[in-house]
Amino acid sequence: MSRTNRAALALGLALLAVLPAGGAAPKDSLLEYARKQQGRYAYGVYVKKVKVGWSVDDTKLGKHDGKDVLITTEESFFSILRDGDKTVKKEKKVTCYALDGEGEIVFMERQSWEQKKKTLRQAVRKGKGMVMTTKQGARAAERTIPLPKHSLAESRRFEVWLHDAKKGATFVRWGTDWDGDDVDVKETYTFQAKKSAHWGGVQVPTYAMMAATQGANVSIQLLQSGVPFSFETGGLLSVQLEKEELAKKLDGKPVDLMTASSIFIKRDLGRRADRVEKLTLEVTGLDDFKLPPSHRQRQRGGKGKIAIVELDRDFRVPKGSALTRAETTENTKATPRSQSDHEAIRKKAREIVGKEKDPLKKAVLLQKWVYRKVRKTYVENADNALAVLDSLAGDCTEHTLLFVALASAAGVPAREVGGLAYVKAKGKPQFGWHAWAEVHDGSQWVSIDPTWDQTYVDATHVKFSEGPDDQAWINVAGKLKIEVLKAETK
Repeated sequence: MSRTNRAALALGLALLAVLPAGGAAPKDSLLEYARKQQGRYAYGVYVKKVKVGWSVDDTKLGKHDGKDVLITTEESFFSILRDGDKTVKKEKKVTCYALDGEGEIVFMERQSWEQKKKTLRQAVRKGKGMVMTTKQGARAAERTIPLPKHSLAESRRFEVWLHDAKKGATFVRWGTDWDGDDVDVKETYTFQAKKSAHWGGVQVPTYAMMAATQGANVSIQLLQSGVPFSFETGGLLSVQLEKEELAKKLDGKPVDLMTASSIFIKRDLGRRADRVEKLTLEVTGLDDFKLPPSHRQRQRGGKGKIAIVELDRDFRVPKGSALTRAETTENTKATPRSQSDHEAIRKKAREIVGKEKDPLKKAVLLQKWVYRKVRKTYVENADNALAVLDSLAGDCTEHTLLFVALASAAGVPAREVGGLAYVKAKGKPQFGWHAWAEVHDGSQWVSIDPTWDQTYVDATHVKFSEGPDDQAWINVAGKLKIEVLKAETK
């Protein structure tokens, strides 16, 4: 169970990367604006107020292919525990912006190391788009992407808006997801108030706002110079501007993210969650979040109050319905994360399902293969299905990612889902963040957990999201409390 760790950290640093770093005047030329962006800023990254890493952003004028550009270099380091296993991740990203036109991105290179495994991504301007190359181990992949909407001119417009914004005013801008199917990610900023914060031994004025992206809400403070000061999301992750020496100081005991993000409960449901047929939960901290409704999951109440959540083991519905052609295409298409069109994945899917024609029986064969073949570990992380196929190791995220790609390659509509699931770890009953899948068998969506070898998952699986771009669950990840009101087991 590690969903929260990756998603929250990725979201936080992605937003930090596109926020402006210096002041702007409405009549500044792009070059004048770029000069004001120069600077070096360091940030401490915290989970539940305990430091887990740092990020340093350095921006300066330079050259790329003989032309003047603005170069931003972002370096980050994280050291965490995941159920006792230490994970160290380092990353360095260089982005070059043109100083003419809209100040568009002309080059990007990102190098990341996790457990000493390196991934290299490069995006190079070509015509009206960019060519993205990804190298992981012995594999290399190339794809053409649109020119990102994020630019220096957009950042300048954002800063001009910021200095005159009133409470409730909004500004739409674009982030860049280099790993996503769609490179452009919409971000909506809502101005809240002018505030102040303690920095450098004095109180300094700040701007407070909310940023909404892919359903997730992030509380942000900027210094009046435009430099990001802090942000926080979901009661779990926070990032704080600090002196570089302090930001890089990680001398405390590493945080175990499994413990930090889990929700401990009083009632022991035993070590066999797969025996739980029905479950009724009292949940606080959902705020206005609504769980995705389904035939096996119902929510009553909420909106800042106590919500009652009723769950059943998944089952056959009396009357199903087929997917439309568009829905089938959407849930079988290849993406940069789920390369269902790659011959290696297609070949493996064919080997596993053989001559089987029934969609659900195909899915069960694939689920059991992934369960048996993928080694269970928290320190073998991968961000795409091909990498999982190479390593055959990982946690629930890797199991689900590979299963969805194999199912899609076999012609079975499949999607990643995520939420909470019950476990008893180190003698303590708890709900932890988990990932599993759903397949459509021609009549209904059927839940499948390839990590735990379940088809028709047990009643402790509480779904919060559908698909990798549904990030609204992050808003409540660190705020939830759960009490078990009723449980029925086999």
